[in-house]
Amino acid sequence: MSAFSESVRLFVEGRRLEKVASSGFNVPVRKRYRKGWMLRVFVVLCLLGLLLPELALAGKYRQAAYITNLYFAERIASDEDSVQPERVFNRLRAGDPEVMAYMVLNLLLDRGEHQLEVDIMDREGTLFDKLKFDNVQASQDDWRYAATGQFGGELPAGGIFFRIYDSHDGGAKEVIGTVRLMTAH
Repeated sequence: MSAFSESVRLFVEGRRLEKVASSGFNVPVRKRYRKGWMLRVFVVLCLLGLLLPELALAGKYRQAAYITNLYFAERIASDEDSVQPERVFNRLRAGDPEVMAYMVLNLLLDRGEHQLEVDIMDREGTLFDKLKFDNVQASQDDWRYAATGQFGGELPAGGIFFRIYDSHDGGAKEVIGTVRLMTAH
């Protein structure tokens, strides 16, 4: 073996160096890859694979309005800042034309103009009443708002359903919630 083709290994300051006789440079020799590096890369890729679809869909299900509370009352009292029920209930008499009730919706709204509507349906999904509210102008995100609507009359037996819609800044109506209220004779 000639001196030019033979590599002389030196250990300097704890690092393994290889002196290549032909070039005269000291070149650090890479240590073999640490054990488990492929497993680490695989785990990171799996985590990214799990998180990326969630991040992509996060904006898709964002709503412009959220229901924070909903209740039904026979009478309500209101002042400038709040609406208070006098008697809350979870069931109404069916078939009684004298029945009247208030639905109170507490909402969190994004900034902008909102048009709220509520369809009232029987258990077969047949629309028999509708509540439409005045436009609401939210001046900031997470703006709190209480909407109240009165309904009543001869209600069908078996429960009634309230489907709540919001149209934000003139956009399409979106369902923000569905609620069932029991009715019985």
